[in-house]
Amino acid sequence: MDEKKNFSNKPLENKSEDNETLESETEDIYRSMFTNSIDAMFITDVEGMIIDGNQALLDMSGYNREELLKIKAMDLYDSPETRKQFLEDITRAKSVRNYEIKYKRKDGTITTNLLTATQRLSSSGKFLGFQGIIRDVTQQKIMEKALRESKFQYQMLFENSGSSMVMVEADTTVTLMNSQFEKVSGYTKEEVIGNSFLKYLPENERDRIIQYHQQRRIDPSSVPRIVELKLIAKTGEKRDFVYTVALIPGTERSLVSLMDVTLLKATETALHESIENYKTLVGISPDAIIKTDLNLNVLMANQQTYVFLGFEKEEELIGKNLLDFIGKDFGQKVVSLAEEINKEGRYINLDFDMTHPDGHLINLSASISVIYENEKPHAYIVQVRNVTSYKELENQLTEYTHRLEEMVEDKAAQLMDQERAVMLGRLAGSIGHDINNPLQYVLGNAELLGVLLQEGKVDMNKLISLTERLIEGCYRIGDVSQRLRRVSRKGELTVFNIYDALETAITMTRGKWKYKCENLDISYIAQSPTMIKGVENDISHVFMNLLVNSSQAIEIEGKIKINVFTDENKDNVTIEIEDTGVGMSSDVMDKIGKESFTTKSIDEGTGLGLLWVYEIMDQHFSKISFESEVNKGTKFKLTFPIEKEKE
Repeated sequence: MDEKKNFSNKPLENKSEDNETLESETEDIYRSMFTNSIDAMFITDVEGMIIDGNQALLDMSGYNREELLKIKAMDLYDSPETRKQFLEDITRAKSVRNYEIKYKRKDGTITTNLLTATQRLSSSGKFLGFQGIIRDVTQQKIMEKALRESKFQYQMLFENSGSSMVMVEADTTVTLMNSQFEKVSGYTKEEVIGNSFLKYLPENERDRIIQYHQQRRIDPSSVPRIVELKLIAKTGEKRDFVYTVALIPGTERSLVSLMDVTLLKATETALHESIENYKTLVGISPDAIIKTDLNLNVLMANQQTYVFLGFEKEEELIGKNLLDFIGKDFGQKVVSLAEEINKEGRYINLDFDMTHPDGHLINLSASISVIYENEKPHAYIVQVRNVTSYKELENQLTEYTHRLEEMVEDKAAQLMDQERAVMLGRLAGSIGHDINNPLQYVLGNAELLGVLLQEGKVDMNKLISLTERLIEGCYRIGDVSQRLRRVSRKGELTVFNIYDALETAITMTRGKWKYKCENLDISYIAQSPTMIKGVENDISHVFMNLLVNSSQAIEIEGKIKINVFTDENKDNVTIEIEDTGVGMSSDVMDKIGKESFTTKSIDEGTGLGLLWVYEIMDQHFSKISFESEVNKGTKFKLTFPIEKEKE
């Protein structure tokens, strides 16, 4: 504190009166500068105590003079680290200039300042403290930051506005351009900046644009701000743009914003052409096309509508209700379907009849489409077609279809009968053999009996044996005859034992398979009887067909295996017929059951066999599948629903 007093009222010794006066005046000047400076000034001692400071320091710190002279300079720093760094820097350099540093006001507010300070030394070089000037640049820093942010924002806006932008000087030189302009023009910034903007405009437009450019600097309101103009891209393509030009206030520069409307122009052209096309299509349409409000009042109609309804003038139809002309039948249908039409947006093929203006009844079909506005139904487009001739053709076609179906059914029946006949023809030899064998057996025993009777040799045991043989042979002939009748007669829908149909097929085809395999390998897992519903002789023919095919597939000798089993719930019974024949290739398998197809000679097959088998299985609501491998054999799997007894 004594040093402060000396600093303020230091006595002068050994000075002349003039020198004393000069020094006094000089001290007064410096004291006045110290006191009235707008920058804060301070003096500290060795311990860092503030021993003097001006009013600007008081204002900057928020302390009064008594408070300021009781604290250390360190208390003014925002942190001890800041004070420590300052001491290191000024000790090393002896002084600092415009040293940016943060101080803390009495209320805790942090300020940014520029500090210019030096060490105070005695005449002998002893360190006495620091003295310096502090300039508060907080507001300046805020303004600089705001300016940087504003500049950055403008740069970002300039670069990312979505429009192509260039800055043009008074002499039309481009001094700035954004990336979007590079994209649309194809030129790089290096190729554009420094060149006249007129270079990129069509020659026939340059005079007009330079006139606007010059006049804008005299009277901006006298020229348009927005101009449609083409831009010549680097590729030579002339693209359509909308130019928006504005002078930058206080300068001679123009900011030009360009919006590429080439696609929009093309779209407008296409839209115009599309509208014209639609007008043409609607105009030449053979259908009546009518626009109505939601109450079916006519708003617009094509020429065919007037012809269709017998009108000549628009006023006869426009504004009138469509139901007054088309009829109540149509109206009632539309009213009943209104909610559905409005929800779905469309309803097609609404058929109805109407009396034509000339008096005859016509058949019509209408399609209604909804026009929405703000996602709500606003109007209807009604398209009405005269389908009278189509209805007549449809009736004729229906009649022809019925007749064709009858013809097909008759032909199918004939083909099935033919297939049965072919099958029986194929089996005739083997059936004849099966009858001939027991017949020869009967004849042989009958002749022997006759010889014995003629010789008068009556041996009762021998007579009984011959009689039993005769009876056995007759039964065998009867069995074959009965099974032949069962497979040749016209079938009836009955409930029958599937084993009977299978045994009949085995018996009737014995003459085919017995030469290829000594016996059939039969596994009857399902209980007998197992009843199914259908036509028994048709099912027998299915089995016969598959057994004959298996026999023919075995070239010399092999095996035919038959498995019969039911599923777990005994809802279905399955018959598998498997052979060790030549098998089928993938090409052949793709055709099975889909078309008339055979690999056999004309004497052996008609090509209808398996197709007929599939048809019979389908009629019996049964399933058929197969698997085959070349040179290994084929297995057919047939599954029938079991007819259960009613409780």
